[in-house]
Amino acid sequence: MMRGSLVDLDPPSARERRWPFYAVWMIGGVVVGAALLSHLPPSITHAAAPVVTEPPAAAPATPQLPSRFRVAPLPLDRAPARP
Repeated sequence: MMRGSLVDLDPPSARERRWPFYAVWMIGGVVVGAALLSHLPPSITHAAAPVVTEPPAAAPATPQLPSRFRVAPLPLDRAPARP
């Protein structure tokens, strides 16, 4: 009879290959980061000098035309019945 536990009879466990997971995780992070950074508005990505412009001229006042149709509420006795 041999001394020791049955665990000693098991073959040594192989090392787990973790590098493919980390490589795919890193590539995915770079892709997501690039997609997020490429959609930033230009005001955040480029600090340009402020553009000084003159204020727009006031638009001429448009005359108020009288409305052709008058909207009035319906009397309650003429209102359509609800289904």
